[in-house]
Amino acid sequence: MNASYAKVNHYRNNHYEGMGSEQLILLLYNGALTRFRLAREGIEENNVKKLGENLSKAIAIIAELNTSLDPTTNDESIQFLRGLYRAILVELPKASATKDITIITRAEKYISELKNIWVNHVMAEKGSSIKDPQKENQRSHMSSFSV
Repeated sequence: MNASYAKVNHYRNNHYEGMGSEQLILLLYNGALTRFRLAREGIEENNVKKLGENLSKAIAIIAELNTSLDPTTNDESIQFLRGLYRAILVELPKASATKDITIITRAEKYISELKNIWVNHVMAEKGSSIKDPQKENQRSHMSSFSV
């Protein structure tokens, strides 16, 4: 069984190694948004396990986004992102204890807006030909319904 896990991890590592930093950040944003949605569902379904697992994964993703910021850069946008990520990291654990969906929804709105800025400004400015996989899935899904 360990050999199977090693093969999967090797595949994952190779998959991510080929990605640029812009695509990796987009992947983190998409992952956080997915985990927020699932954590909200956990609260709505009164499923503590679903809430806990997905909230902890969302927290890990936000922590990774925070640590991915260049520590040597001290411009205003980096300081803003650091502050926002840290505030989200302080607030999210409260959602688990209080079952307060508004905490998750607020974090989700911030990350969604950052993702939009990332895609529409940062990736577009760098001329990234990499597309947002979530939008591509939505487009292909919607095109299957066209008449």
